[in-house]
Amino acid sequence: MNADVAGSARLQRAGEGILPSRTFTEGWKSQPSSERPEQSSFRRNAETSTRHACAPRILAITFCLILNAGASTLQQQIDAAAPNEIIRVESGVHAGPIIITKPLTLIGEPGAEIRGNSTGKVVTVAANDVTLRGLRITGSGLQLSDDDAAIFVTGNHAIIENCVAADSLHGIYLKKVSGAQILNNRIQGKTTLAASTEPVEKGTDQSAENCDTTLVANRRGNGIHQWNCEGNLIRGNEISDARDGIYFSFTNNSRVENNLIQHTRYGLHYMYSDGNAFENNTFTENAAGAAIMFSKNMVVRGNRFVSNRGYRAYGLIFQSSDNSRIEQNEISENAVGLSFNQCNQNEIVGNQVTRNYIGLRFGSNSDGNRFTENIFTGNLHPIETGASDVSGSLWAVHGVGNRWDTELELDFDRDGIVDVPHRELDLFGILRRDFPEIAFLSESPGVKLLRFANERAVIPGMSSIEDPAPLTSHFWRIRAQRAARAALAQSK
Repeated sequence: MNADVAGSARLQRAGEGILPSRTFTEGWKSQPSSERPEQSSFRRNAETSTRHACAPRILAITFCLILNAGASTLQQQIDAAAPNEIIRVESGVHAGPIIITKPLTLIGEPGAEIRGNSTGKVVTVAANDVTLRGLRITGSGLQLSDDDAAIFVTGNHAIIENCVAADSLHGIYLKKVSGAQILNNRIQGKTTLAASTEPVEKGTDQSAENCDTTLVANRRGNGIHQWNCEGNLIRGNEISDARDGIYFSFTNNSRVENNLIQHTRYGLHYMYSDGNAFENNTFTENAAGAAIMFSKNMVVRGNRFVSNRGYRAYGLIFQSSDNSRIEQNEISENAVGLSFNQCNQNEIVGNQVTRNYIGLRFGSNSDGNRFTENIFTGNLHPIETGASDVSGSLWAVHGVGNRWDTELELDFDRDGIVDVPHRELDLFGILRRDFPEIAFLSESPGVKLLRFANERAVIPGMSSIEDPAPLTSHFWRIRAQRAARAALAQSK
């Protein structure tokens, strides 16, 4: 058989070491007619036994030949598979787009890639209970109006695990989906375009003479996009160079855990979604770590919003969001650490807001928020209120306030709580937004004098936050010691 024929290498491996059948027949015909009857009977029996022994191997060769002769595309294998079947996708590039309309599991061997033709969606999951695992998926279209994506899911209970989505508009797009699990994937947004005379998207004004192949951030898609979803789990993903890392819209009761999002516009862009939890994620080097807007009943716990820098970059924005808990987050080295505006009845507990240009920006119409055990230290401008009334929120809960930069720590009873209130003065207000040079005055002797005076007596006409029970640097150690002594006494 010609070695250049498709599948011949596989066929040779399957039939390796088998003698051609003609060897046996020619040997039988060449026997002399003078052979004794008992010898002839013995030879016929041996030939029959040999044929029976070789039959399974001959059938295997034939089966391999049939499979190779009828080799199919990945889409044809999907269409031919029975529901709930497992398809192992071989190493190499498989042509997309593909559509899955029945419950199936696709498992990629190392090096398996599904590559689209730069139009539309690459993989469309249109059935419930579909699993994609270990695949590289690339080459979607770039039409934002068509929701082009590497993986587009409309079926419930999908599992997408250990996949790579790249060179596409959106990475993973979930539309009206419940019970999906998006686990340990790597999603890299498309940042460049091939040289072309066509516009990126219908209706754009890109010139055919424009040789810049950069795909600007607002023309990119999102890493993981959810719209009108319920009860999904997003865990352990790495997302970079997308427009927004994770996007929520009208999506409720979902969990986002242990993800790393960097080099995006918003690490988390979140609107009109209730009852969701965000825990132990890292948002770094984005224009904004997270923007949470028009939502309620959330938990934001144990996340890191760090090094989100730029002229107006933020660590965490809370806008018109209520009845939520922001707890034990690290918000550091951002242009603005934590921003609150028109937010009510939230609990802000045990966060570290440190080394930001502005530590806390607290806007108007925010009432009933409770701040306790937070650390606001090392910020160039500790607070910005913009002359807003901040008296509607509590800056201490059950006699426990927050830690501030202060030179006055009078703690005569050694309980870790300063014996006099702390007033944090916003001297420059919104002027620092339009005149960044004003930052050079932050540590000037005049400003320090005003802060010193404001801590001892309220200066009329100056906007400030008053914490009635500020914490010393030893508060947490003292509390831990007291808890240990109480536990020891109870055990006796």
